[in-house]
Amino acid sequence: MKKILAAVLTMLTITLVLAAQRGGPPPNGGFRGGGAPDPGAALKAALDLTDGQVTAVKALMETRQDRAKTIMAEVDAKRQALDGLLNAATPDPAAVGNAAIALRTSERKMEAEQVWFIAELKKLLTGSQQTTLDNLIAAKAPIPGLGGPGMRGGPRGPRP
Repeated sequence: MKKILAAVLTMLTITLVLAAQRGGPPPNGGFRGGGAPDPGAALKAALDLTDGQVTAVKALMETRQDRAKTIMAEVDAKRQALDGLLNAATPDPAAVGNAAIALRTSERKMEAEQVWFIAELKKLLTGSQQTTLDNLIAAKAPIPGLGGPGMRGGPRGPRP
């Protein structure tokens, strides 16, 4: 379940960052100049969301993005610190071990963030919509607009 949530959050983060860099959702509500579909529209269709729910989910996604940025900055800093210790001419095993533990602690914060996001998302859904979301998660299927459990992150994404 943690891997599923990690993949969902990773894809969501990537989607939101790319949308922000491109100036947000396109005015046509679906496609960017021949590019990818609007994640909000895809999620709306997949879960049969109302317009009010879409607005609430987008606000939740923005909150999650803000919270995740802080944690990801922490993870990146700790990963760089660990890499620096590992690349030293004579690595100090105790320092490397402590840095690895500190990194894992921060990564667990991201896992907890993913659990929080899914729990908050479910609060916005009806019973049948929650069932659809649960079925997508259980099937390890991509969740339109959020990414997918079957899609692993890149070098800084979730790890097994």
